[in-house]
Amino acid sequence: MKAGRHRCFDKEIALEQAMDVFWTNGFAGTSMSDLTTAMGINKPSLYSAFGNKEKLYKSTLERYVQKYGAIHAEQLFLEGKSFNERLRSYLTSIAQMATEPKLPGGCFVCLSTCEMDGASIPVDAMQTIFKINQVTNSSLTDFFKSEIAAGNVSSERSPNIMANYIMSLQFGLAVMARSGAKISELDEIITLSTEQF
Repeated sequence: MKAGRHRCFDKEIALEQAMDVFWTNGFAGTSMSDLTTAMGINKPSLYSAFGNKEKLYKSTLERYVQKYGAIHAEQLFLEGKSFNERLRSYLTSIAQMATEPKLPGGCFVCLSTCEMDGASIPVDAMQTIFKINQVTNSSLTDFFKSEIAAGNVSSERSPNIMANYIMSLQFGLAVMARSGAKISELDEIITLSTEQF
């Protein structure tokens, strides 16, 4: 009797497909069947390659940050642009990604953060989300500290408060995008918000 053949698949592509499912449905709204169907693999292959649903979810969050999160921060350090222009470019980059028709819509991290209110997401996964948000907040706080030191923004404002403000804004933009807001609408909000600095 011949042993069954292992189904071959591209792990990176499968991870992208899983990310899209979680991004669309959230952790609680995603079933194992949803994942295996989207990834084109069976449950044993999923468990073998990625572990359980929680581990796969954490892997997709990390993939999302690497692919869709880090690129926005680059806008904050563009040479030859003013503080307001760089901040605006950062928020615009987020808004463009959140409204990209080829993507599920909104922000995967924002969606996951909102889903933490309850028992639907396991503790380890929640810690991953907390860590992602803490890193973002720390990076923004450091950015504002350096801009204050350079005299580009008023030192009367706390760097941490400004970081919290920007995080609240980018989450708000993501929620509006998820609700169907157009990039032109988000752009108006960005313009109004960056005038506060």
